[in-house]
Amino acid sequence: MDGKAAPGVQQISKAANTEARGPRTAGSRGVVLLDLVIAMALLSLLILLVLPYLSHGTTASRLGAYAAEIAALLKTDRSAAARSGHEVATQVDVASKRVASGATGRKVSLPDDVTLDLVASEACVLQADQFAVIFAPDGRSCGAVVSLAAGPLVWRIRINWLTGFIDVVPPQRNG
Repeated sequence: MDGKAAPGVQQISKAANTEARGPRTAGSRGVVLLDLVIAMALLSLLILLVLPYLSHGTTASRLGAYAAEIAALLKTDRSAAARSGHEVATQVDVASKRVASGATGRKVSLPDDVTLDLVASEACVLQADQFAVIFAPDGRSCGAVVSLAAGPLVWRIRINWLTGFIDVVPPQRNG
């Protein structure tokens, strides 16, 4: 092609093409900006309406992590009792869903959607919903089972009364 138009076809210059669309003005750019702002506002409104219905509960893996953290506190206190030669107690407050190490003072607080339950001997009971898992220097403890539940999942932390051995039992899988 040598720049000549085919017969019956008119060549239109870029200037003529721009004039056919009309010149861009500051007002037309403002309309595009206004459209963008309206679209963003509608999207924000939609997100605000849907957000409360999204799941914010404790996941299965996070529940397992809480069980591991509490087991680590218990094991730390058991080791501290053996090292120091004195009893060490891990405080369990069922009402406030908090477990605190007697040796280090470290605490694990559970979220509202996790249920904390403890089954223990009379030796572990301080008062209603207040327990202390006591570890003796020779390894004994008052014995207890700490349960963490979120929905259908239940993790258990077992503390053997004779040996003080602590193990974590994951939820049973059906199927």
